[in-house]
Amino acid sequence: MRRRLDATAPATGAAASENTSAAGSFADQALFDLITTVWRTDTALPGDQEKTILARLHALAATLARPASIPASHTTGEAPGPADGGTAATPLLGSDPSVRALGCLLEYAVHQARTQGEMPADVLQAVSGALAARGDQDAVATAIGGAPARPAPVRPAFTAAHRTALYALAPGRPSPAASWLCWGAPDREVCAALERAELLAALRDVRAGAAAHTAAALLADPALLGDPATFWAELVAGAGGVEATAPLLAEIASRTPRTDGPIPPDASGRLTAAADLWLAALAAGLPSGALAGAGAFAAAGLDEDLWLSLTRASAEHTPSLTDADLVAERAARRPDSEDALVLAAYLVDAPGTGQNAAVRRYARALLDAATALPQDERPCEIQQLRTALINAGDVDTATRG
Repeated sequence: MRRRLDATAPATGAAASENTSAAGSFADQALFDLITTVWRTDTALPGDQEKTILARLHALAATLARPASIPASHTTGEAPGPADGGTAATPLLGSDPSVRALGCLLEYAVHQARTQGEMPADVLQAVSGALAARGDQDAVATAIGGAPARPAPVRPAFTAAHRTALYALAPGRPSPAASWLCWGAPDREVCAALERAELLAALRDVRAGAAAHTAAALLADPALLGDPATFWAELVAGAGGVEATAPLLAEIASRTPRTDGPIPPDASGRLTAAADLWLAALAAGLPSGALAGAGAFAAAGLDEDLWLSLTRASAEHTPSLTDADLVAERAARRPDSEDALVLAAYLVDAPGTGQNAAVRRYARALLDAATALPQDERPCEIQQLRTALINAGDVDTATRG
């Protein structure tokens, strides 16, 4: 840990000094990455290496417990790099050795929790000190929020004592939870621990990662945040809520097994969850426009009749669906379906999608295929689609009658 670069002669001049400093910084980052890899892979270190490394990491991370207004220096030995703990005028960087050390300690704590069943108390104490003194610094919040699995996979007493500092999602204010939204791995327990009103606000603000993490959590457990229909209704109740439903629906759809992709082991559960969440949105009495994102399910591996039924209902509610061309393409495969014909008619009638050349091309193909069916198999909704195409200015449909 007490790395010292080998050199045949001392550096002279400003350029040489900068080169040596940069080389040292890169060496430091590589060393921290190596330590991270050791603990992520549960590698056993020989002799007293682990004890020595931990002591050095604690010494580095201890500077984070000092208020930013008081310049701090490393207290023991040779520190890797020029870190001084940061000041109020010069915020900490993620590459600062003290921040990297805190991240490594959290990696070690997760390793211990995984292999021994509990996080070490001294690591939690280091996190507590950093939160109190530097929790408002983005680098510190990211080091904690980016820890594997969750911002604080720790003892309940610790989480309860630091709940606000860990899980707050105030706009523009760094926190471990805010960093988790941007950089962390999906974790439904973290999502459930967030203050509901703050999560809803983050979704309405289209904050980075909010929709993705919420979608992943809801697909794992649709009732995680309470009744799904109530959740949708609460989402649209605030300013920007109607617009926020589209990215959330799109994120849910993107995590739903596709018709053209590999079938994952949990495909059945995720498909059922996706359908339940979609049905809940339809049942929630949302304002017009709120279901535009349902078009993102065009490639979802849902049962064909179920997909057609849900998409038709969504288009009836919000005709201007996203991915309208893909929706029309999939609907065109079912000329025998009443839902497919009505869905295509809605898409052609919609101001936002009716002039889409691909939508009209697939709608015409669907109409032609349905018209070619035997009389007793031909859905009566053919006329609705024909009328929609004619009203949209499709001269070819009009001349063919």
